[in-house]
Amino acid sequence: MQINNRLPKSPVAPTSPAAKETAVSAPKGQARAASGFESGSSFTPAARNPVTLTTPRAPSTGPLSLSSKEAQSAIQTSLDYLQKQSSTGNRGIVPGPSASQSVAPRSVEKDDLGMTHVRMDRQHEGVKVFGEQLISHLDKDGKVASLTGELSKIPAGLGKDPVKLSGQDALAIAQKEFAGKTDADRPPTSERVIVQGKDGSYHAAYHVQLTNTQDLEGDKRPRRMNYFVDANSGELLKSFDQMGGIELPRAGKPGAGASASTPTTPTTPTTPGTPATGKADDTTMYSGKVDLSTTKNTNSTYSLEDKSRGNGIVTYDAKNKTEASGQTGFTDKNDVWGEASDDARSKAAVDAHYGAEMTYDMYKEVLGRNSLDDKGEKLVSYVHLDKNFVNAYWDGTKMNYGDGDGKDAGPLTTLDIAGHEISHGLTERTAGLVYEGESGGLNEAMSDIFGTGVEWYASQKNSAVQFDWKMGEDAWTPANGNGDALRYMDDPTKDGYSVDNYKDYPKQKEVHGSSGIANNAFYLLANGGTNRTSGEKVDGGVGMEKGLKIYYRALAHYMTPQTTFAQARQATINAATDLYGANSAEVNKVKESWSAVGVN
Repeated sequence: MQINNRLPKSPVAPTSPAAKETAVSAPKGQARAASGFESGSSFTPAARNPVTLTTPRAPSTGPLSLSSKEAQSAIQTSLDYLQKQSSTGNRGIVPGPSASQSVAPRSVEKDDLGMTHVRMDRQHEGVKVFGEQLISHLDKDGKVASLTGELSKIPAGLGKDPVKLSGQDALAIAQKEFAGKTDADRPPTSERVIVQGKDGSYHAAYHVQLTNTQDLEGDKRPRRMNYFVDANSGELLKSFDQMGGIELPRAGKPGAGASASTPTTPTTPTTPGTPATGKADDTTMYSGKVDLSTTKNTNSTYSLEDKSRGNGIVTYDAKNKTEASGQTGFTDKNDVWGEASDDARSKAAVDAHYGAEMTYDMYKEVLGRNSLDDKGEKLVSYVHLDKNFVNAYWDGTKMNYGDGDGKDAGPLTTLDIAGHEISHGLTERTAGLVYEGESGGLNEAMSDIFGTGVEWYASQKNSAVQFDWKMGEDAWTPANGNGDALRYMDDPTKDGYSVDNYKDYPKQKEVHGSSGIANNAFYLLANGGTNRTSGEKVDGGVGMEKGLKIYYRALAHYMTPQTTFAQARQATINAATDLYGANSAEVNKVKESWSAVGVN
């Protein structure tokens, strides 16, 4: 069952205007200030209104060490609450003194509203239950305000009874199915779990993970395969590939019917945005003039390494190999990147670096998060992956960008694509949405939503960046000039592949195609509009900043690995309630937007 019993509490009042922060980005060679934008910032054109963070982060917020006194207190409070619930035989907790045996704390995080969220993996008879979690939400007074999680009854014995197969047996079965090499630096893993199969029944099983992102042969694509092998029969219960990518997995392309002419390189926009400081002297392929943060080397050259944001942002050359490895960087003699005289290989790198910087800044200034792990995690990008590679992907540790083939796509290093791929890392570090079924569609949607958010954010500071509701349009089919895109959040059905309403989910369960349901819900929330399939209209929206905050809070604190679309609706309602109050216009718009896409 789905637990979302919200206990009565006073709504959290929105932060007053007096509490707003402004953001800062320093010119090259200067230290970057810890907060906000200033009117003279190197990214702020005089004609643009800067984005401001309306919920300043308190110093004590963010992930807590599980061993810390504060985290231990929150964990114990959560366990005590669960134990009390177990007296009714409810909540999936075994009656008796066993709450601590039914869950294992994974993370504790304190947010800007003073709430603390304890994320716990479910266990049964000492064995992890794959994909099932409980999240305990403590209010400012340290009391449990609500619980979130998917729980159902598991038969006795699945964890404690002996099984017929070993982890090595399961690994051999999965490797036969995988039929290929695995990365030397990512050895196969085989973990004993309990998993719910496609038939809805629970099984004693092994979770085997096999990865191949290197030395790919022929037309093989990188994979991060997850196999679930029955620990007694050896049956392959289910499998999925956690490796996404920006391109749709189909033969037909968006904008079919548009004639493709001679491949061309995307041109720099003719009206670059020049900040008030005049420091934007780096030329991108897709975003006009920008000011990159770089590092001066001992030989007086400069590298695409930003040490001013979190634990750093760095961009490397994959040298057109199928394996993105090594640390071959890009250098420039005068720190003016993208000049006509510069090495052509640095062009895509400039955009990838800028995309990572804007993603980091959007996370911090709008979402209140310090990089992927909220601890400043270093953002690493590789460009020039493989040859004519029409895709980009997050591989669990870094971003990988192809150059495109010059026909279907140019270099896939646009702002929204960069934000999309990096945000797969954000999802992994938070809810961990499993990349199959409804949770997989939500996983893809979250990347589209935050990728579009990065483009919107950058457009507030750089007039060359044109914000729209398309995904990857600047890189996609650069030769035909039609402005077509990989996906369309305002009308997901426009790509001829995606669905925009839950009633059509049975027709399209592939994760990129089903992402249109949540994509359109977000569009309607932020912008307002009409869902094409249902005809239901949402009058006006809450704006991008509020929309992003709501969806981020839902992802980080109210979603679990196997969240469904219906549960995502509730997660965003909970998030909006925390931020703006239960009777707020924002909560009503969240409800209207999901109803319009058929999720009630």
